[in-house]
Amino acid sequence: MSRLNLTSFDALSDNLGYLVERFPHAVTEVRSADGTATRAVDWDVLRQEFSGQLVEGPQERYRLDWPGKREALLLSNSPTARSLRPIRTESVDFDTTRNLFIEGDNLDTLKLLQEPLLGQVKMIYIDPPYNTGNDFLYADDFADSRDDYLKQSGQVDEAGARLVATSETGGRFHSAWLSMMYARLKVARSLLTEDGVGFVSIDGNEVAQLKMLLSELYGPNNFVATITWVSNLKGRQISDGGPAGTHEYILCFAKDAQAVNQFRGSGATFRKLMPDVYKGAAYALKEDAKGPYVTKNELYNTNSKFNERTAPTMVFRIHYNPDSGEVRVSDLHDETTYPGFITAMPHPNSRPGLNWHAWRWSRAKILADHEDLEFDTTNGKLRIRTKIRDVDGMTMKDIVIGPSTMTGQADLEALGMGRLFDTPKPVGLLETLVSVATGPDDLVLDFFAGSCATAEAVLQQNVTDGGQRRFIMIQLDEPCGAGTPAAAEGFSTIAAIGRERVRRAGSALRANGFTGDIGFRALRLDSSTRADVRRTPDEVSQESLLELQATVKPDRTDEDLLFDALLDLGIDPASPVVELNVDGTVIFDVADGAVIACFARKVSQEMLRSIAGPQPLHALFRDAAFETDAARINAEQLLKQLSPNTTIATV
Repeated sequence: MSRLNLTSFDALSDNLGYLVERFPHAVTEVRSADGTATRAVDWDVLRQEFSGQLVEGPQERYRLDWPGKREALLLSNSPTARSLRPIRTESVDFDTTRNLFIEGDNLDTLKLLQEPLLGQVKMIYIDPPYNTGNDFLYADDFADSRDDYLKQSGQVDEAGARLVATSETGGRFHSAWLSMMYARLKVARSLLTEDGVGFVSIDGNEVAQLKMLLSELYGPNNFVATITWVSNLKGRQISDGGPAGTHEYILCFAKDAQAVNQFRGSGATFRKLMPDVYKGAAYALKEDAKGPYVTKNELYNTNSKFNERTAPTMVFRIHYNPDSGEVRVSDLHDETTYPGFITAMPHPNSRPGLNWHAWRWSRAKILADHEDLEFDTTNGKLRIRTKIRDVDGMTMKDIVIGPSTMTGQADLEALGMGRLFDTPKPVGLLETLVSVATGPDDLVLDFFAGSCATAEAVLQQNVTDGGQRRFIMIQLDEPCGAGTPAAAEGFSTIAAIGRERVRRAGSALRANGFTGDIGFRALRLDSSTRADVRRTPDEVSQESLLELQATVKPDRTDEDLLFDALLDLGIDPASPVVELNVDGTVIFDVADGAVIACFARKVSQEMLRSIAGPQPLHALFRDAAFETDAARINAEQLLKQLSPNTTIATV
């Protein structure tokens, strides 16, 4: 019997619950007046979410902290004015593919994708730069110099004199690495579906800090698992001291862990890929009219806490007729006999004062779904077991032994790209994650794409189950070092290697008969499409007035304008694009008429009528196409008359 609170609605708890859901990193622990730990709002962090300036605050609280953290939060919230430019020559099946490969800084790219892909990514996998004590290429504005770090961390005074006997030689790299990861993981959270999950590969240098960081950004209850990956069973023989390292980690987090299902995959695939972890099936395969099944558990609840007292509606008699297959149920104390039926009583309960275990199924479910029960009448006694139809299904374990760094090298060698990466992730490892964490129509994102093993894993899983999963790969245009095998093969950047890997992997699948999407639309992060037309009065001359009218940079194509506009409108840049020619003028039709774009220098009334015909949601034009305000107003009025629900915009 529950006790009434006899209080009004607790608005404070409700508001705190909203903050936990929307801003989990702004909820922390503090010490209350009676000395106990309690949950509270970190007002400094919350204020930073609504401020364009740094917010300072010395209050003591439980959290992961480092020099540069506030700057990282500020940077994650700052908008970007950059653009994504299409590269047809680097793409595969540009017009029809739904996959994306984006070259450029991942933080700016994630910001650009926030609106069009809000809540649409089912799985994130990233293999970020491991923090080995060296500088890394993601040198954001908040990355501290060594001197700045020593001052902020209290190791030197303003004059540079050392305040502690032993300096923290590696701490600066912890701070820069954490700041880099914080901003990107925070922005990525908004892209996940409500039941979406993320995986981050990491070694021992930052695993503790990364787990705390993920718990802060996504909420401690949304940290799902730490998966141990045995990447090199022979052990790293170059270790300085202690045991030879054999493993790395994959930290798994979720937007809402309660919405995440068990990581179920194919038992046959698990056993083939990881025979040391997954053994052969211990249950006999059977078959009935509905197909194959196995039986594992009897119908009664093995937990004695569920009994006639705690679950009285789940304790009753079950009757089965072996000749007709009919099933009946009756109350526990109803001793009515049914000719031709065998009766099963609940399982006896050995706890003092109790008689029976409860059944796991209700009366209604037993009557409705008894075809999914096996009734064993051996020796005239009735035992009831549940049938499991997913005979090949198996829950993934949190240890991976089998796919290794050597396997990753073999994957590349199979594509003729061996030794272009030192430690590529094995496709089998990533395909396992894709198989257990996504469905056939889901979207997978990797914003540290590297060699693009994730893209190949998505394609391979689509081959396996006939799915239509999409991928988005984001990779910095990191140059290949002079004298490296990649440079010797003619690759100028890591991004170029990734694109080529996807091409070769897709071609190999196509040669083997796969008919699904193997392409990708290549985009490159660039500066804003808009020209900077801001001038002070003394910078403007009579001769420069005409020049100042152009709002688009002269090197940008119509397709550049289109993709920049799609991001502004919140439309997926992987949407189908059809290029039409109407009376010699190029018109773009995006997503089957959702957007019609015409970037001609002049737009006639006939062209306006053609654009209005499909009744698009959006109509786009070049700003300079309308010579006067009157021409702009007339065009808008005509479109409104012909297609009232169309929004009109210029670039």
